[in-house]
Amino acid sequence: MNKQFKILFITMMLVAAVFLSGCTDSDSAKESESSDKITEKVDHVAEKENNSDDKSTSVAEDIGTNGANESAPVYSLNVTNTTSNITFNTTFNNTTSNTTSYSDSNVSLPTRHSGSGHSSSSSSSQTSDSDDTIELTDIAQRTVAIPTSENIKRISCLHPIPTYMTWRLASEKLNSIDMVFNANPRLVPEDANDTLSGLPVTGVYFKGMNQEQMLALDPDVIVSMTKDPNLDQEQIDYAAPVVAISKDNLTDYEQSFRLMGKILGNEEESNELADYWYNSVKKVTDITSTIPEDQRVKVYYASHDGPLSTVGSLTVMSSIIDLAGGVDLYDTNTTLTSTQKVDEHLVVNIEQVLLWNPDVIITKTETEKNTILNDTQWQSINAVKNGHVYAAPRWESLDGIQSIMGLMWTAEKLHPDKVTFDFNNETREFYSEFYLYDNITDEQIAETVT
Repeated sequence: MNKQFKILFITMMLVAAVFLSGCTDSDSAKESESSDKITEKVDHVAEKENNSDDKSTSVAEDIGTNGANESAPVYSLNVTNTTSNITFNTTFNNTTSNTTSYSDSNVSLPTRHSGSGHSSSSSSSQTSDSDDTIELTDIAQRTVAIPTSENIKRISCLHPIPTYMTWRLASEKLNSIDMVFNANPRLVPEDANDTLSGLPVTGVYFKGMNQEQMLALDPDVIVSMTKDPNLDQEQIDYAAPVVAISKDNLTDYEQSFRLMGKILGNEEESNELADYWYNSVKKVTDITSTIPEDQRVKVYYASHDGPLSTVGSLTVMSSIIDLAGGVDLYDTNTTLTSTQKVDEHLVVNIEQVLLWNPDVIITKTETEKNTILNDTQWQSINAVKNGHVYAAPRWESLDGIQSIMGLMWTAEKLHPDKVTFDFNNETREFYSEFYLYDNITDEQIAETVT
């Protein structure tokens, strides 16, 4: 009996041991399975976070409009992993970015940019995290991430002003020329004309662009103007960063030259041209700024579209008249909208001009000048009665790069007794510096547009 009890006891102990062992293994398996599931969940979240970096965000999230950036979601994931628990804290909130930048990896594009690649940094400093890109603030006050100058090989422009500046400062980087620059005659060395004539011709922002052509050209940087209403959309449409310069005021050209020098990697020459521009303006304003207000001349400028088309108060033509010692038709008009102030094609009626009764009238062409002189409605105006109706010269107009010479010409016409430059020598020096052209003749200097 004693022996049987011992055998039974040992058997029960063995069964208990097996049972307890099975429970332990089951708990371990469950713990292991639970751990695996948690690890899998962490990996899944991390994978989703990583994958989100590879997906394109919407346009509204990445790029603002006209320099005012829209709010973009910021995703933050905090994963705490301890032996006892796992905590997921995912926060989605909105923030407003102060930069408008282009990045191949995070903008929805119809076609990928196949150049060296542009990356945007969230830093507000001038240098990004990458040695291949920089951030700069353009004249539209947009912060744009672009390649460093040595990484910029191809530039396309949506306006003749930046097209010219690129040709003058780094012609080898000019990827195309715009249709307006191409159509207008230019005084440049013959070999420069040969080079320019061989480049593809694009549209301009104010007449229309061909998206497929721009994508095929594959520029590293595109340059447009502050008046371009679609700067941010163009970054998406053309798969490249878009930088804006300005010609809204005559003095804006100086800043535009300096900015283009940074972009193109030729700050030495761009600063020389900018200094020349500054000194030329100063040469005029040193005289005209001393003219008493009651001696400033009333001016009417007939713009591109005929005698009854003029310009707003915030245009390069109006700024030239002001710097030259004149008062433009709309200088004192407070009823213009912000859009009208920058308009170069404002329609006016003859009653407005008669009421203004300008002392000087400047026209874009000889045809406009002759129309005014031969129209009986204009005969009572002081400028007509006194023979002070002038057609602006072709090569020293009140618009474009030549507008610095247009300032000197206008100042002489408004105040011939006070402003007495050697205009022909000034013009020859200008063309030598800005167009590398030394053969302009006196006849060309005096030439007008018919």
